[in-house]
Amino acid sequence: MKYLYSFLSLSLLLSGGVIAQSKSGFFTKLRDKFSTEISVGSFAYKNGGIYFGELKGKKPDGWGKTIYKNGDIYEGEYARADRHGYGVYKRLDGEKYEGEWKNDKQNGWGNFYFLNNNHYSGEWKDNNQEGEGTMYYHNGDRYVGYWSKNNREGEGTYTWLNGAEYKGQWKNDKKEGYGSIKWDDGSSYEGTWKNDARNGRGTFIYLHGDKYIGDWVNDVQHGKGVYEFSTGDRYEGAYVYGERTGRGAYYYANGDKYQGEFKKGMQDGEGTFTWENGSIYEGRWKDNNREGHGKYKWSNGDTYEGNWKDNQPNGKGVLRLVSGSVYTGDFLNGLEDGQGVLVDADGNRSEGTFKEGKKDGDFTETDVKGNVTKVTYVKGRRRQ
Repeated sequence: MKYLYSFLSLSLLLSGGVIAQSKSGFFTKLRDKFSTEISVGSFAYKNGGIYFGELKGKKPDGWGKTIYKNGDIYEGEYARADRHGYGVYKRLDGEKYEGEWKNDKQNGWGNFYFLNNNHYSGEWKDNNQEGEGTMYYHNGDRYVGYWSKNNREGEGTYTWLNGAEYKGQWKNDKKEGYGSIKWDDGSSYEGTWKNDARNGRGTFIYLHGDKYIGDWVNDVQHGKGVYEFSTGDRYEGAYVYGERTGRGAYYYANGDKYQGEFKKGMQDGEGTFTWENGSIYEGRWKDNNREGHGKYKWSNGDTYEGNWKDNQPNGKGVLRLVSGSVYTGDFLNGLEDGQGVLVDADGNRSEGTFKEGKKDGDFTETDVKGNVTKVTYVKGRRRQ
């Protein structure tokens, strides 16, 4: 019984010492964690970085400096071992960030100096350019506006060194949405953009004063549009990859008008041209010239219908004059030339060869009574 008592007493004593020792270690940790006592010393991060500076609870807290394993250096404020507050991060390659930190990341306002000599000054979120900011490019260009995940996003203004300037919307670092640009030569565009190019509806004003209002695809006029020339001319119609192609109407400053088909900027296909004096041509066109079958009506009422080439009657055709005479036959360079039949206003008929608009050669003439005469003409004169 005596030995049993002694054993129990020793066990209680030892166990009390272990408990006391355990409590001492626990409270030491609590003290280290919540201590407000500031000291100066070093701290080793798991990533190999070595910190020198203010400590609180044996961890970086306050002002200090960390040299990272790769040679990068951070100097600034810390909170509970994280970069927090103002600080400067210098990379071994020469890039540098100066500004605000939160939760160990670039958060708030800061300046970043890139290796290529670009300089960003603005807002950051979780190490990304996010919010309002200005990028000063190494070539002298400048962007002022909004950013998202290091890309220009939202409203912003890009100014080139040569004075050109874009104001408008951005998406994924490219001009997209509605915006306007003015080039250094004085020309300008206002309208919609997509993927850094004019896409959709927009207005382009040229240096010399011409203006285009209409559809764009990948920086070229494509679709429907109106082109106003500084001379007073105007085109309304279709465009294909920057050229007037398809149906359209061209209004001249002097009152002339063409309505019809275009190809590569020229009147080509079926079309009607109306002159200011009242003359009208309806028919085929080729490279801005009347070519193929067509009908021309002069302002005085005369008409020609037939084949055209080089803007003149060439080939087979019919010329009707208001006087009542009708010529049916061959034409060359706008004149009766070749085999033809001329019927005058009284009904008399002459059939033979014409040269440069005149009877020239053997003719068969038939009067209204049916009398037939064989005659010869030389340059329009009847040979006796």
